[in-house]
Amino acid sequence: MRTAQLMFLAIMSACAPVAERQLTERDVTDIYWIDVDGGAATLIVTPAGESILIDSGENKDSHAARMHHVAAEVAGLKQIDHFIVTHFHGDHWGGTYKLSQLIPITNIYDHGIVDNPEGVGDGYPELLALHRKVTGGQSRTVKAGDTFSLKQSEGLPPVEMLSVASFRKVASSDGASEALNPLCAEKQDPPDRPEFGSGLPENAASIAVLFKYGNFRFLDTGDLTWNVEADLACPSNLVGTVDLFQISHHGLDASNNTVFVHSIRPRVVVINNAPRKGAEPVTMQTLKTSPGLETIWQMDRNARTGPELNTDPRFIANKGSESGGEFIKATVQPDGAFSVQLGESGFSQKYVPNG
Repeated sequence: MRTAQLMFLAIMSACAPVAERQLTERDVTDIYWIDVDGGAATLIVTPAGESILIDSGENKDSHAARMHHVAAEVAGLKQIDHFIVTHFHGDHWGGTYKLSQLIPITNIYDHGIVDNPEGVGDGYPELLALHRKVTGGQSRTVKAGDTFSLKQSEGLPPVEMLSVASFRKVASSDGASEALNPLCAEKQDPPDRPEFGSGLPENAASIAVLFKYGNFRFLDTGDLTWNVEADLACPSNLVGTVDLFQISHHGLDASNNTVFVHSIRPRVVVINNAPRKGAEPVTMQTLKTSPGLETIWQMDRNARTGPELNTDPRFIANKGSESGGEFIKATVQPDGAFSVQLGESGFSQKYVPNG
């Protein structure tokens, strides 16, 4: 792992036992998955009130409005402290400029801007111009192995985040195993599958971040592809296991390598799909056979199929209308227990601390 660190804010570690405190609303970490119609917009709010937005949906007023609603009205934020562009596809960074007109964005990170990137799509020049309006050309480049030291809260477990992948390179986390991963002996699909579209090179360049609050571990891999996921899992598991996993690439079968998913053993998975995008057959079968999996949550009901490619309806945020708009929220306690809920007052389920 790289030793250099990207410092978000100066850190002050605290060691007072959590058990001696009376828990309050701000002792928790909140994670919101905002409905951006099959794109990505994931907001993390730490116990210190620090905010991290990972991706920003498309260049649409409706997406900016939804992100602003969750950030300002639900989470009570005055600004986005840190914004990470996982990669340069329109459904992951298109909404940055419109959102910045509604709420300040102070620090922006990406995998590095290049003149002629592969597989970014026809709208790249226009989106890049908007991106530079927001950043003033001052975005920071994140490399695999970079760690982000977040502001700490006295008496609470540490909050940490690191990049386990960026620009097709991988790095290990502190949960990595040096032993050979026995799952790597299983048959895997061919390493490159161009039939899934020309966007694969840029998807493979996604920043993947591992967020930790004490013993709780959440992995967001952007649109990371099958090949890079294989590098994270084989010959050794560089990530370790996670409690919560935002599915790679909206649940498309170009990603979600079976060996990788089964190696990280997520207890809970959130699929940021759309009614007619994501939650594809191979991925859903991979999840349903993953050891230790407790629940699959979906942003939308998969309208292209029946119950065989959908989770239990209780765990779907937007079940009917394709207009959508409902979000999913996870709340993580200092002891590692967490809950997942639909919207502000919808169905919720609790999960005990791991181990």
